[in-house]
Amino acid sequence: MAKTTNRTNVYILLLAILIAAIAGYYLPTKRPETGASMTPKEYIELVEKKKAQRLKYAAEENAAETAQPVEK
Repeated sequence: MAKTTNRTNVYILLLAILIAAIAGYYLPTKRPETGASMTPKEYIELVEKKKAQRLKYAAEENAAETAQPVEK
């Protein structure tokens, strides 16, 4: 009985190592857009890009609201 438990523990450990290796390979492929790992120039460009995107969406929303007449 003790040998079966030891083998089970070894298989569980190997499975955990395999899952950790796969996760370590696939998870960091997409770099998050945060300022923590960026140079100042990259961060400024990111902020400007997000601001332009926000303004674009706001303009599209305003255009959609003015294009549809309010029915009562």
